[in-house]
Amino acid sequence: MIQNLTPTESKVFLDDKTALVIVDMVNGFLTEGVLSSPRSASVLPECEKLLKFFKDNNLPCVAFADCHEPDCIEFSSFPPHCIRGTSESEIAPELQKIGGYLKIEKNSTNGFLTPEFQKFLKENQQLERIVVCGVCTDICVMQFCLTLKTFCNQENRTLEVLLPVNAVETYDAPNHNADSMQNCALEIMAQAGIKLTSEVIYHE
Repeated sequence: MIQNLTPTESKVFLDDKTALVIVDMVNGFLTEGVLSSPRSASVLPECEKLLKFFKDNNLPCVAFADCHEPDCIEFSSFPPHCIRGTSESEIAPELQKIGGYLKIEKNSTNGFLTPEFQKFLKENQQLERIVVCGVCTDICVMQFCLTLKTFCNQENRTLEVLLPVNAVETYDAPNHNADSMQNCALEIMAQAGIKLTSEVIYHE
């Protein structure tokens, strides 16, 4: 289990070199549908705090939204979920109310692969840190973080990937123990150079 993590103060993000990426905080993983989970939904308040801080300070934000066609090939691995045009594929109302993000729909578990995110990364060369939150820690969050980190290594680009562990979660299911998968994913990301922080602290 990951231990002895320290918090990060939000003021370090006020350098115009930090962006926020919210992963799959959509209804289909939070409140409705076969893959929804109260455990996943539990990190919504932390994601709200992050989004509000970034929006209030005019910092760039991306929100990935799982969104599939009915015949999506991914449904051979996962039950049908987040089908385009249904409420499952919509970002949580609490985050919609805050706004201030670039919504990117994705058709796979890895949002890094979307052309829209590639464009965002290319157009924001000033970025030196990306804060990541959302679900699920061991699937979409981990795949995005690892791909982003290894891409930057390949490009010899210095970019910190920061993960507040109280703002990421996964789900319980048969053959998918949430505690085990959460801890394993965090360990893998830490070993790969993802910076884990216990939480983000805000000051008035």
